[in-house]
Amino acid sequence: MFGAGAVGGILAGRLIKGGGDMSIVARGAHLAAIQEKGLGVRDRDGEWRVVVRATDDTTSLGNQDLLILGLKAHTVTAALDQLTPLIGPETVVMHIVNGIPWWFFHGLKGEQPADHLECVDPGGHLLNSFGREKALGCVVHIACNVPEPGLVEHNAGGTFFIGEPDGSESARLAAIVDALSPSGLRIRATTDIRAEIWSKLYANITGNPVSVLLEAGFSDIFGEPGVRDVMRTVIEESAAVARAYGTDANPDIDERLDGLATLGNAKSSTLQDFEAGKSLELDALVGAVAELGRLADIPTPTIDLIYALTCQKAKIAGLYTPASA
Repeated sequence: MFGAGAVGGILAGRLIKGGGDMSIVARGAHLAAIQEKGLGVRDRDGEWRVVVRATDDTTSLGNQDLLILGLKAHTVTAALDQLTPLIGPETVVMHIVNGIPWWFFHGLKGEQPADHLECVDPGGHLLNSFGREKALGCVVHIACNVPEPGLVEHNAGGTFFIGEPDGSESARLAAIVDALSPSGLRIRATTDIRAEIWSKLYANITGNPVSVLLEAGFSDIFGEPGVRDVMRTVIEESAAVARAYGTDANPDIDERLDGLATLGNAKSSTLQDFEAGKSLELDALVGAVAELGRLADIPTPTIDLIYALTCQKAKIAGLYTPASA
């Protein structure tokens, strides 16, 4: 597990507790606390700790069977030098990521307008460094956080959808689902990982950037009629882009918006990052959909506007830099 933050830490901690085998790569105070006291997990069973191999020296671990990336999309390229020692000829690379992944075009049927997205993977650097055949998709529905170094907190949810980019039921997919199942989390194989990607994206592409623009929680976004209408348009534009690439992901928009409104004053992860002064994950969540739309001649004017405004607000705050090769 490279990047044992909230999601990665929950999976690693529960897997090790269940008898599974996993090393983690972390850094800073989080790593120091794990090395000193073990990885702490707080959940409905209370608070407990597991002993885990934790390091920031990837050369000490060598090639892995499965490399799980717990990094946000815009931070992966900077970590390539550390990732390389972990990847051998048979290594599977599974990125737990929100938004459109770097391997998106791999496995799609028919001729595609590109083999990579510039705003997610400039120059196709990740695709070429990892090797597209190593990619395995993963979409996670979980609520968790890191309340202090060395401790992760599991608040709700815990479903991991894992699938091959080409939709096949491969032996490696079955083996990985089996290997992660001792975690006690809901590890589910899917033959349509892109449907899961788009389904989750509808929440991310609406609530995340707009929460930063308004500096507001979910109820003030999805419970406000005028803003709700804008969010409806964003989902409609996103669904049109999804259909252009073979995913008939037609959500019940009212049901989706109603569900998000019930989250009350909860803040999106992007707003939390903005308030904490961390760099923002905007390209994979918003910019990639706009880029996919341009490549397929699908207009996305509302998405384009929200993307431009959010990037500029984050840039002024020193929290966003456009991706570069």
